[in-house]
Order: sequence, then C-alpha cells, then structure tokens
Amino acid sequence: MVPLESLPLPRPLDRFGPAFPFALADLYVSAYAPRRGVVLDPLAHPWSAADAAERADRRGVARSRDPLGEWARRVVALAPAADEVLRALDRVGESALIGTPHRVAMRELYASTCATCRGPVIVEAFLWERDAPVPTKKAFRCGICAREGHALLIEATNAEDEKASQRLEPRGLSYWQFVERFGTDAAAQALAESVAGLYTPRNLAALMATLRAIETTLPESPARDLLVLSALEVLVSGSRLNAPAAHGTPLRMEKNRARRSHAAQSREVNVWLEFDRTVRDLVAWLATHPSPARPRAGMLALDTGDADLVLCEAPVEDPLGGWTTVATAVLLGARHAKTPEIPEARASARERLIRTMRAALLDAQRASRPDAPAVVYVPQVDAETIAAVTLGAAGAGYRLRGITYQRDALIGGSVGAAAICDFDRDVPLLRDQGLADPVAIEDAIRAGVREAILARGEPIGTDRAAVAALAALARQRLLAPLTLARAGGVSELEVFLDHFRSALADGPRAGVVKIELEGAAAEHAHDTTLYSLAEMADVTPLDDRLEWGMWGLLAASREVETRTLLRRAYGLFRDVETPDRELVERCIAAYGQQAEDGRWHLRDEDALIRRQADQTFLAAQLLDAGHRLGFKAHIGRDLERRALPDSFCERGSVLGDLQTDAERAIPVSRLSHTSSDALEYVDVVWYDRGRMVFLWQLEWTARLHRSIVALGEAIPDEDRIFRFVAIADERRSLAEFKLRRSPAIADLVRRRGWRFVRW
Repeated sequence: MVPLESLPLPRPLDRFGPAFPFALADLYVSAYAPRRGVVLDPLAHPWSAADAAERADRRGVARSRDPLGEWARRVVALAPAADEVLRALDRVGESALIGTPHRVAMRELYASTCATCRGPVIVEAFLWERDAPVPTKKAFRCGICAREGHALLIEATNAEDEKASQRLEPRGLSYWQFVERFGTDAAAQALAESVAGLYTPRNLAALMATLRAIETTLPESPARDLLVLSALEVLVSGSRLNAPAAHGTPLRMEKNRARRSHAAQSREVNVWLEFDRTVRDLVAWLATHPSPARPRAGMLALDTGDADLVLCEAPVEDPLGGWTTVATAVLLGARHAKTPEIPEARASARERLIRTMRAALLDAQRASRPDAPAVVYVPQVDAETIAAVTLGAAGAGYRLRGITYQRDALIGGSVGAAAICDFDRDVPLLRDQGLADPVAIEDAIRAGVREAILARGEPIGTDRAAVAALAALARQRLLAPLTLARAGGVSELEVFLDHFRSALADGPRAGVVKIELEGAAAEHAHDTTLYSLAEMADVTPLDDRLEWGMWGLLAASREVETRTLLRRAYGLFRDVETPDRELVERCIAAYGQQAEDGRWHLRDEDALIRRQADQTFLAAQLLDAGHRLGFKAHIGRDLERRALPDSFCERGSVLGDLQTDAERAIPVSRLSHTSSDALEYVDVVWYDRGRMVFLWQLEWTARLHRSIVALGEAIPDEDRIFRFVAIADERRSLAEFKLRRSPAIADLVRRRGWRFVRW
C-alpha cells in the first residue's frame, strides 16, 4: 500500500469519477512498465489512470467502451487558454438565433419578482413537488433588499411564476430537437422521449437553445469542445432527478426507458447560470491544474502499440449511469454513432460492476502484450465489491496475484476501505476449466481466513475475510471455475457469496469462530461481525507490532515527511498485514512531533533511554509505596537489573537491591493457589498482606498484548488478585483507541478486572 491521495475535480469532471491516485500509479508503472512504456486505461476519463501514468513518465493510452469518457479526456488535454474559452462563452451569450441575444433570452426565461420589494430578479432554481403542475418555491438573489445580491432568498412562487412555467408547450420545438439527436431508430427515439420527460419545458428549452447557440456560433475548435463538455453538467443537473440536497443522481434505465426518481421534490436549476458557472470554474481550475496528457495532446488518438501494463480504477459508484448514453447522443451526436450498453436498473450495482470489469479487461487484453499484467484500484471496498472486481477479471482471463486491502484509506475524512488487485494473464481458457468442487472451494475459503487471522494476530472483519478467501481461491486456481456458474443462469458473484457464507458458518471445522459485537463495542466498530480462532496462537497482534515499528521509524529518522513516513510504515507490513490508515496515523501522532515545515521527529520524552529511566523510577516508587502499606514487594525479571535512579543510589545499584533478603528468598510464583511462573515477569508485585496480591504492569507504550494476554492469562483468576496497568500519560488516547478496535482484549480487561492508571 502507498499513501492514497486524490485530487478533487471540478464540475463536470467529477461526474466521470474521482482522480486516480498519482502515488499508486507511480508505484505500479515503475514496477511493471519501462520508462516511456505504454500504460492502457480501459475505463478512461479525465484524470483517470492514463493521466496518472503520463505524470509518471509513461505513455498513457485511454480506451473506453463508452466514448464519452475518452472524448472528455481529449478535450481537457487540448483545452486552450482561459481567455480564449471565456471569449467563446461571451460569443455564445451574444448569439441571436431568435432575434434576441441568448443571454437576454435566458434572463427572460427565468425572470421573476422579489416578494419583498417587488424588484426584478433572476431565479436560480425553482423547487417542484413530485408530479405537481407548477413549482412551489423559488431561490434568487435580490440586489435591492438582500445584501446587494449576496444572500440567497427562498420564497414561495406567485401567480406570475406559475403562468411562466406553463407558457411553454410540453412537447414543443425543443422537445423534438432533443429527441432528434438520438437518431431515427425507433428504440432510440423511445429512449429519447422518456429522457425528455425528465425535464421541465423551460429547462429543456434552455438546454437546447444553449447547445444550438454553441454549435451555430462557434466553429470546430478546442474552445467549443470545452463548452460542449461543460454542458454535461446542466444536462444532468437540469433534470427532475436533481433533488434539492443532491448533486444530480445517476440515470437508471429499465426496458430501454429512463426511470423517474422516487424523490418527493426536485430542483429546477437555471440552466444558463449553471452553465456559465461551470465554464468559469472549469477554466480557472485547468489554469492551475493542466492535464498531464497535455504535452502529448496531439498524439492521444494514435495507437501506440501493445500495452506493457493495464491500469484502471473500478467504477464502484457510477456517477452518471445512463447519462453516459444520453450525453453521447445529445453532446457528441453523429460523431460517435456506436451506442454503448445501457445499464439496466434491475441489475444490481455489483452485477453491473462485474459486467463492466469483464468487458473492459477483455478489450484491454486484446490491446496489450501477452505478458502484460493488470492492476485495478478499487475505492470504497466491501466484500461484494471486491468479489465482483475479482470475478470479473477472472472471467476476462486474468489470474489474481494478490489483493492489498486497507481500511480508512479514503481521503476527505470519510470512513471506508480501498483495495488494489494485482492480476497477471492466465493462459488456460475458461472452456478448459473444470467444474469447481464445492467442498474444495469452502475448504480453501476457511484456510484463507484462518491464515489471515494468524498473520495479523487479531480477529478480522467480514470484508478482510472476503479478501483472504478470494486470495486463497486464486492460489488454488478455483476462481476461474467459479465464473462458469453464469452458464447455469446464476451469477458467479452469488455463487461465491453463498460459498463464503457457508464456509464461515461451518468455520469451527477449521477453528474459525464468529464474534458478534454488541453494546458499546459495536458502537465504535467498523464491522460488528468479526472472525477469530477458537484457540488463538501466541502471536503479537498487528497493532502492537505496528506501534513499535512506528516508534522505530521515528527514532531512526531525524526529520521525515508524512508521506515518506507512511510509505516506510506500509513497507514494514505488506499484503494481508497491511494496517489500517487510521491506526498508522494515530501511532504517528502518539510518538511524533511535527515541525512547522510538516516534518516529523520523535518526541524527546519518548527516547528509549529516557522512557526506561522513567519506568525504572516509577517501579522504585511503587516498591517503596508497597513497603509503606505493609506489603512485601517483588521486582520482575525484566526490570530487576535496571540501574537505580540517582535519588535511590545510596540504597544499591540496581532495582533488585530495593528488595529485602526475605523478599528475594520467597518464590513469587507460589503466591497463587495454582503456581504460575508468569508472576516472575510481572513488573511489580505487592503480596503477603491480608492474602491480597497486587500486580503492576508498567507500560510506556500502548502495547497491551504482553500485559493483558501473554502474562495476564497465564496468571490464575482469583478474588484476592488485583491487576493494574500503569500507562504513560501520553499513551492514554492510543490505548483507548486500540481497546475499542480490539474487542477480544477489551473483553479480557473486563473479565479479569484490569484497572488502568496513568503514570
């Protein structure tokens, strides 16, 4: 894993999908493609994997079954200077196709009056109730009574607004101009009419008038193409699918018809204002973020030969849906006669994802070298998503090499997970595969989940278990036979999920048990269902190993950037041991101090010599406190040879010298009814008063496994034994976080009565 950072995209580029992480592209193109090698992106759009490869000094080739994304990438790469685009926008505004400048006609179309001062205003949006004949509210800015037009007012519509909304015919000239762009085919026209019904007559008139103004006023040029691309924003946001609090929802098709939204309200935006804002925002953004493909913009359409690497991002969330088909017809027209597949609304999102990945990787396989690997970045992962991507690739003839999965990998504060799927070409064809044995599949799933639990040393959630199961099936070469299930009329995704659930339901056969979190533990957990082992091996959990590893990285580095520190942390823990990003960042914050330039270094108080001195001094104080309270005291073997602090130097040279001769002679392992050698390793023990035994573990880190599990579970649980963990003040928040994410250790803390105190 690498630190994932995504560039926020402006409208309408964000409609195609998020920007591909540059660090991820740099890692894999450096590993799989030579310098100036060819990297193929079969799901291309602006700032997708092809552009990320260009930034990494490779030739990024964009191919897509949907021509819209590939065309948009080319438009952005060829975008002219901002002044040229804004001049073209002004020419469109001054266009007088109907005798009136277009900008003036648009103002009249959305004109209204302020209910307070009765002054003229331009409405920015009308609010419609579902199936209502007229709008009910309007949003506008009044330059007279609303802070000189800076405040957005929302008021009820009046009778004039209702008349204006009914002035245009529902099936007028604009309606048929819109339908005409879909072609003469009967099915295409039926689709066009259902899509046209998603617009109010006013917005449909504004949309078609704006497109005609662009096409008749401007010659073929990069500036014109950029304006057409900006029209995608109003094509989506201008429809009735635009809910008041939404950014425009994907369009879903059913039986070759556009499906209406079930929202109770819709927002009718001012098409011209939205178009004008989109163009200005886009050119301003492109001025500071030029396309990585811009230096090679003139050669983007050339075939650069067989690809060395296939790199793409899985379309987990399709922001456009059927709008891709609509935009191709309305914006591109006859230039792209090929009609892409229309995603059916009845097909589940994961089923559509399987079809998309299979088709994209099949096309990529034909355009790449026989030994070219494929890497798919999957944002927002869950068990079904990662299975859909993996099975789709298996159906296209790729073999899973490995999955890198990380929770909390998304940027912007959202909680989720991301995965990177690494594939190579699988030589045997699907028709050469035999039928998979269900017993073999479920045995492989259980074995994979068990190995993941052992490797991490902690329970795992359902999503991580699914990743481990898919990796295990790939090692046993059982993924490709699973794709044959579709021939029987059943989705391969459903077959895998059925086997996955069945295997884990029968998990005790392999020692895998299911844990359902409840109460407070479930409130803070990412996943309320965990899988663990009935007899957990004595393995230090990953979070403790990570914490110590982060301390080591900070101790070994004087000044290090956040990105470099994350890279080094991920380099220590790979594959199934990839840690959660939130845990990594909390460990950094627990031990590191950030300078003004953003670089990290270890806090002075967390240096090893200083912490050991603090721990030794605390042990000496506890030893004296026990003696004052009338207890006998014992120093653990790990501390007894520590040099005494200066304030105790007159009493000996090492901690063990603070014990009396009688205390040194008593075998502390015999204190409980059941003898335990683990008592010899407890940092400080008070005993022999009222038959009470006080156990003190002194931790300057938040690594709780040794104290709570390794030592604590080896000591019998008796009423007269009291357990304490004294933890450094700076580790409190990290220890609380680790207890929340580790229900097994938290349960032991409750059952054994461990008490936490700060140093």
